[in-house]
Amino acid sequence: MNILKNSQIEQEHKCWQRSIEFFRQENALLKYRLSELVDHNEEHNFLQTAEYFQNQLLLKDEMLKKLIDDLGKYDLLIKNKSVTEERIMKTHLALRKNLLLFQKQYLDLSKKFNEQMLLNIEN
Repeated sequence: MNILKNSQIEQEHKCWQRSIEFFRQENALLKYRLSELVDHNEEHNFLQTAEYFQNQLLLKDEMLKKLIDDLGKYDLLIKNKSVTEERIMKTHLALRKNLLLFQKQYLDLSKKFNEQMLLNIEN
């Protein structure tokens, strides 16, 4: 693989690792905030909303674990000199697609979480 392409792949891989770590920390923060809000609001409809978000955040944790595992496997793949460029690129593009999809879904969930929590605090 040429040096520029290899460098780009490595840089994007590092960027993905930082992004995953950010989302992992953000997910932990949202779960903590949800716990604090539940401690101060015991209304039935709020508890249903809280349960929904707790389940969604737990699902995101599972997705993050899978992405972390996939990135680890990809790291081994790009370090393996016997792997073809075609296989590396196919895996790279699939990972990029999965990470972008996760980011979009996570940001949508985070937006809904913040909007819903604000509504519940106002009422």
